Amino acid sequence: MLVATAGHVDHGKTSLIRALTGVETDRLPEEKARGISIDLGFAYWRPDDGPMIGFVDVPGHERFVRTMIAGLSGVGFAMVIVAADDGVMPQTREHVRILDLLGVNSGLVVVTKVDAVDAGRPAEVAHDMAELLAGTTLERSPTFEVSSLTGSGIRQLGATLRQARETKGAKPEQNFRLSIDRAFSVTGTGTVVTGTVLAGQAATGEALLLSPMGREVRLRGMQSGDRKVESIGAGERCAINLVGVEIGEIHRGDWLVAPVAHAPTSRIEARVTILADRAAPLRHDSRVHLHIGTADLVARVQMPRQKGLDPGVAGSVVLVLDAPTQAASGDRFVLRDSSGRELLGGGVVLDPLATNHRRSVSEREGRAAALALANPADKLAALASAPGIEPDARWFAQACNLTPSTMTALLEGHVLAGKSRAIVVSSARHAALGDRLIAALADHHARHPDESGLPLSAARAVLEEPVSSDLFAGLLGDLSAQGRIETAGALLRLPGHSARFSEAENAFWRRAIGLAEERALVTITAAELARDHRLGEPAVQAMLQRRRTNGDLWQVTDGKFMLRDHVAALVALAAELDAGSGAGFTAAQFRDVSGIGRNFIIQLLEFFDRIGVTRRSGEIRRMRGAWQAVVGMAPPWRKPAS
Repeated sequence: MLVATAGHVDHGKTSLIRALTGVETDRLPEEKARGISIDLGFAYWRPDDGPMIGFVDVPGHERFVRTMIAGLSGVGFAMVIVAADDGVMPQTREHVRILDLLGVNSGLVVVTKVDAVDAGRPAEVAHDMAELLAGTTLERSPTFEVSSLTGSGIRQLGATLRQARETKGAKPEQNFRLSIDRAFSVTGTGTVVTGTVLAGQAATGEALLLSPMGREVRLRGMQSGDRKVESIGAGERCAINLVGVEIGEIHRGDWLVAPVAHAPTSRIEARVTILADRAAPLRHDSRVHLHIGTADLVARVQMPRQKGLDPGVAGSVVLVLDAPTQAASGDRFVLRDSSGRELLGGGVVLDPLATNHRRSVSEREGRAAALALANPADKLAALASAPGIEPDARWFAQACNLTPSTMTALLEGHVLAGKSRAIVVSSARHAALGDRLIAALADHHARHPDESGLPLSAARAVLEEPVSSDLFAGLLGDLSAQGRIETAGALLRLPGHSARFSEAENAFWRRAIGLAEERALVTITAAELARDHRLGEPAVQAMLQRRRTNGDLWQVTDGKFMLRDHVAALVALAAELDAGSGAGFTAAQFRDVSGIGRNFIIQLLEFFDRIGVTRRSGEIRRMRGAWQAVVGMAPPWRKPAS
């Protein structure tokens, strides 16, 4: 267990740790000369040879508040210390607010220097502290009255800390993360960093990444509690000897992370609460200091569709950072003003990998509410079941810093429903979408028996919730694989359904297909078929339009038609060409692989653009993600032998 002190300067934090552990945490000459803590100090205590209790002694002076906040990284237990002679002071109040903003909900109050006051004074101070803590995460914390000088109350305080140590629970399995609070060089050893492990485990010899720079480093050796160890885990304070990086390349606020967890970000979606007693709201685009992990970063606060955030009101914002950092959904942080002197408020990270993608109000609010849940399983369940929200499994695992095995376990009860992305949808929601589509097709067939199916564009509308083309394509693929629907070009239908054609129309169509395949025709026209079948061109044109509506044909230009399977094969060829190059393809490249003349190639590619299977940028075309949902699946077109 890791315990942090909090409280005003000269209220006896360092003396109390020395009385408990026998360790002097003030190590700097200036600290010893001035009698106050300037930087973070650390002590380790193993009472009764049981599990270690670590102490982080933070500075109490107002000039070192950012150092105090850095010392709270990874701490889950706090001792709020107040001297009996002074009572509650400005930094007592500020430190309590910071602990509350960071969500530290386990702790106790220690009234020190009781030997220096009258008998009734400690009780008065304890009462004042109870009022100060009311409504915070540390409300109803037990109070101890001690004297570090005489030892009064120290034994009882130590017994309570030992009991608290035994009740600390494990965190969900996550990848290794440590926020660095110190870096120094040791002669004969090299670069050493210290910090508290926020999540995961690491072992000697393992390769990690120094983030956000992305430098690979190796763990040569480690100490925890002043003892050499072979591995470290969440909640442990440690010193790590690194290979592969120089001391001048590391700064307080950098991270050591497992390679899979390396995801530097400069945009963080967060839930923020401004202190209730502030006189003015936090305005859109304000510059602030963001304290997250051990880092102190400058950021701009962007507020979608609002001008400001009123005091005491929680709201969703996007923090745009001047420099990248690491973060995970659920991380707590503190905000100070642009000068770094005034406490503004704080909050929790929702999406550490926020983009500038515009979302509807309902989607934005739904995502924020889901990501604000504490448990990753609850977050995913809420996202996967909410209409209009399409969480990507890879994004979610990265945002929540989950190991692959943890993510696999969380996916039970969900469906990966996207075509090109692993979109997570709850099994119930996925089944409901499929049932709605099946019901809509049955209704359409009953009302329009002469039509071959429901147009794809209309099919998405019947789902009763916003669905991306990617998720829609995945849904169609799943239903097709189950044999519940069939695709016919740009139409959907239930298996076995077909439009009603006369025997003459069917005979004509069989002859038209035979002619196209016999002559290896890319296109067919009404004029050609009318001449070959000795029919009137208007009658042939009408029959072709009926077949187009039925999904058997595509109309590429005003007069040119193509068989459905031929279009699907040519689109598959374009996708093969795009995937092979990795950078798209030109009209000339597609002409060469297809064997189709240049004049019609241009018309064909423009047709591909119109129906939404390709996207043109200058002379280059790239495939769109859900092209299979538009034209169906087919083997790639092969150039006819010359």
